[in-house]
Amino acid sequence: MSNERQLHMQKAVRLLHSVNKRAASDEPEAVVSTAYYAMHHAACAVLLHRGKTLPKTHSSLIGLFGLIVRDLGPESREAGAALHNAFETRSTGDYSAAVRLSRADAIAARDAAQSFVAYCRTLQRKSLPRGKKD
Repeated sequence: MSNERQLHMQKAVRLLHSVNKRAASDEPEAVVSTAYYAMHHAACAVLLHRGKTLPKTHSSLIGLFGLIVRDLGPESREAGAALHNAFETRSTGDYSAAVRLSRADAIAARDAAQSFVAYCRTLQRKSLPRGKKD
């Protein structure tokens, strides 16, 4: 595993560990945000595994991840949707003063992040088809 890719996966795991410890806390916005960033770093590791340059914006990263996984089956499309949904929920929690996220939102974010990071690990164990870099 390349150093940069490895660092992204290590960070994803550290952030996921933090999410697991705080999911039932009274800080749902922080949990949701941290869960998204665990997913973000896991997606970065997948993109690097596929030989891609990391995009500069969250939206571009989400879009590129979706393009990579869209033809890999239903689980892959669900992972792409989960990353997009996590970004939307995090953005709402971070930027909307009128919306208060709940513990249920934090638990859902934790569950989504656990599944997503595990799926990204699986994608990195798969080798690329010969001559293909997406």
